[in-house]
Amino acid sequence: MTHPHDAQPSVLIAGAGPAGLAAASELAHHGIRSIVVEPRREISYIRPRAKTTSARTMELFRRWGVADAVRRAAPLSREWCRRVVFCDDLACEAITEFQDVFGLSAAEHGLAAESGQQVMQPVVEDVLREHLARTGLAEIRLGERLRGFTEQPDGVSCEIIRADGSAYRLVSEYLLGCDGSRSTVRDGIGATLHGSSAPYANLNAVIRAPGLRPASGTALHYWVVGTDVPGVVGPLDHDGTWWVSLGEVGEPVGTESALELIARLAGRSVVELGIEVLSTDPWTPRMMLADQFATERVFLVGESAHVNPPLGGHGFNTCVGDGVNIGWKIAAVLQGWAGAGLLASYEVERRGVAELTLASAVRNLRASGPERATTTERIQETKAEEFYSLGLVLGYSYAGSPVITGADEDDPPHLGVENYVPTTVPGARLPHAWVSPGHALYDDLGLGMTLLQPSDSDAEAVAAFADRAAALGIPLTLLEFPKGAHWTQDYLLVRPDQHIAWRGRDLEGVDLSRLCGTSRCSGSPTASSEKTQEGAHLCPCTD
Repeated sequence: MTHPHDAQPSVLIAGAGPAGLAAASELAHHGIRSIVVEPRREISYIRPRAKTTSARTMELFRRWGVADAVRRAAPLSREWCRRVVFCDDLACEAITEFQDVFGLSAAEHGLAAESGQQVMQPVVEDVLREHLARTGLAEIRLGERLRGFTEQPDGVSCEIIRADGSAYRLVSEYLLGCDGSRSTVRDGIGATLHGSSAPYANLNAVIRAPGLRPASGTALHYWVVGTDVPGVVGPLDHDGTWWVSLGEVGEPVGTESALELIARLAGRSVVELGIEVLSTDPWTPRMMLADQFATERVFLVGESAHVNPPLGGHGFNTCVGDGVNIGWKIAAVLQGWAGAGLLASYEVERRGVAELTLASAVRNLRASGPERATTTERIQETKAEEFYSLGLVLGYSYAGSPVITGADEDDPPHLGVENYVPTTVPGARLPHAWVSPGHALYDDLGLGMTLLQPSDSDAEAVAAFADRAAALGIPLTLLEFPKGAHWTQDYLLVRPDQHIAWRGRDLEGVDLSRLCGTSRCSGSPTASSEKTQEGAHLCPCTD
């Protein structure tokens, strides 16, 4: 039952999809080794899954040094097209359109260090696998899956099944369930998904159609709203490979029926189009959230914790954000400068983000349903949130987390889905700033905490603060605000994930133990902790 190459890993990750690869990459970023078990031996390029990598996810990729590699691997450059079209069918001119979509120019507008990127999920997974191989800190065991586990006070004993049916046992300090909506890990901690599903199934397909030339010109998406079965079509490359999503198909659809439906979207006959169907995938939109995200040593990451419709492109990106959040926190605990309270904050912080993205996806799904808009005015009114969501993508906040302090009750975080407003309210993502051309402030942040100092900073107070951090073993990087950054005159303490942990003028009053989850008031679950209906643990000594 023992694997021949075993040394006890710090973290076992079940699943090498976006969540698992992101978690392993974040751990590697901090020098922490992991083992990833993944049933799929190969990544399928004829099932593209997600196609939108947000500006925020690209910023996180930049931290690992893979943002440029993702862009190089993407068949469609972000400069090629930033347009979404709505039409009666592909043979018709556009009813209306949306320009500059999906944050593809966020960096150009100074809102982010990286712009979004249209690229199918298999490409990103391949880039991340190659990156992890280069780090030498993550071993991906393909053809293997987690069958079960037992959580113990000092670790998690996991049973792994190989493709040939043989099994072995592996003990890790932590287990991450990145194993999707049918999660073995979720079942193992006794958590349950709650929510609803759409009444009818949809159908995704990938086709080869080199002769397909939509009348409305080049676009990333073509939303067809004038047919009995609505759908969306978009290019995957410049060589005639397209993805198709057909709404409310209902009963299982074979290849021949799929061809007929796609032909209706195109406004041409099957013979005229010369389509080759490469794959079909029936799917049902589901809006689900787990009632518990974690125990002390086991964490649900990505779709094991939340499942949402893909409309708006947030699902994949939320999974990556989960992986980063839990990854740096586990690293901090393993390195000795943080405690259990920091791990407990994972569920509090990421549940809030999951709820926001789920609500947005549900609104987008509703706007694409039977009562979908077909006129210019109504389309613009009901669908804008799907294509303009930088407020959600860049503006989500961890305010209210037990390891975030210094917020002014009179200065709540601003969050609108469409428009992003930079803020330094604790919990928010640190606003982006360029230090010099191509050199972002984010590039200078440390692997631990970073103290940003205003122009009138007190050198003695800063030195005393640095001494306190050193005494607690907290890695601390000291930086000055970049020129032109007039967000605040306060000090800002920034976490490794680029979110603001504290803001204020009194460095002596900063509770570093709380921020790192080592104090009693850091939100760590205890026997006397209360548990909310949402599953978040509340420390009894906090307000």
